[in-house]
Amino acid sequence: MSGSSSALTHSLDVSASAQGPLSGARFVVKENIDVEGLVSANGQPTWAATHAPAAMNAPVVDRLLACGARLVGKAHMDEMAYSLLGANAHYGTPVNPAAPDRHPGGSSSGSAAAVAAGLADFALGTDTAGSCRAPAAFCGIYGFRSSHGAICVNGVVPLAASLDVIGWFARDIDLMARVGDALLPRDLTQGAFDEAVFLDETFAQCDAETAAAMAPARAIVAQGFSERDAALGEEFWAESLRHFRNLQAYEAWDAHGAWIAAARPQFGPGIAERFDMASRVTPAAKAEADAFRRDGRARVAAMFGENSLIVVPTTPFVSPRLGESEEALDAKRYQMFRTFLFASFFGLPQISVPLSRPAGAPPLAISLIGPRWSDRRLIAAARGLSGL
Repeated sequence: MSGSSSALTHSLDVSASAQGPLSGARFVVKENIDVEGLVSANGQPTWAATHAPAAMNAPVVDRLLACGARLVGKAHMDEMAYSLLGANAHYGTPVNPAAPDRHPGGSSSGSAAAVAAGLADFALGTDTAGSCRAPAAFCGIYGFRSSHGAICVNGVVPLAASLDVIGWFARDIDLMARVGDALLPRDLTQGAFDEAVFLDETFAQCDAETAAAMAPARAIVAQGFSERDAALGEEFWAESLRHFRNLQAYEAWDAHGAWIAAARPQFGPGIAERFDMASRVTPAAKAEADAFRRDGRARVAAMFGENSLIVVPTTPFVSPRLGESEEALDAKRYQMFRTFLFASFFGLPQISVPLSRPAGAPPLAISLIGPRWSDRRLIAAARGLSGL
């Protein structure tokens, strides 16, 4: 495993408009998002060697430039975007500015680390199964996953098309909202959220340190909303995880299997095993996952009242230390799926809000999840939480 690395793969200075709602704000983009003239390396050296430089910017990049933001770099990422911890066997692990002895989270590792370090004011990432939410929690900043389909993903290297979305990071909620104003469509419904639904099974899996931090955070959330608890049952979670893994893997192999067979890249620990598993997911298993998700949407929709949001811990533990074994890290990766799977599988927006922590303590975060197409309302709800 390579050692530590900078958060950025390229330093840039690109601007298209002197004036706009994001004037003066510096941003970086994850390596799998196209910037004209640069190869979107996707965290993989063979990928970088077998793909041409981008002929144009991804539309999301042009939109931000048109709003006055200044592009200052491309950021490191986990290999092929197929992990959650931030370690890349080829390019190293970006330093987590909030906890240098711990993982920064992935796969949007460099984007989060750049914002946490002050190298950029905000950063674009992508999120398939937690890739903006994990690094936001581990680096102590805000992180957002948009509703599936809310923001154009043209010019973005895919991982799993029905799960992939654009997300972003910032150190303060005001800038999170300004970026949202630039990128997001109008919400499907209007009005403020007034009910918080605490998803029991996600809080139950927290370790002792996280549970202790969640108790006062839950109390603060409850001050701004009416509250109720909800549970989906262990059978739902077990079935969800199985179908989610099959769906993600099938779509990842559909996106990259032909290239893997032709280029024969050398993958790092964990990535090779995931693509090997992906190559063996059958069309029948994918169809079962599609059916489960289709049926599950009605149950998920029923959890939301007219103006309800769902509350979960962003992660059930603080970021793992850099020296932990591959086996321990992989186990933690799967532990995190419960807090990420819900929004990913059903195409929902989720915002990770950092918690106040004692000096020297590693970051933790709590998340709000809204119905699909409630992205702007969700960011506004997070803005209303003070004292977390």
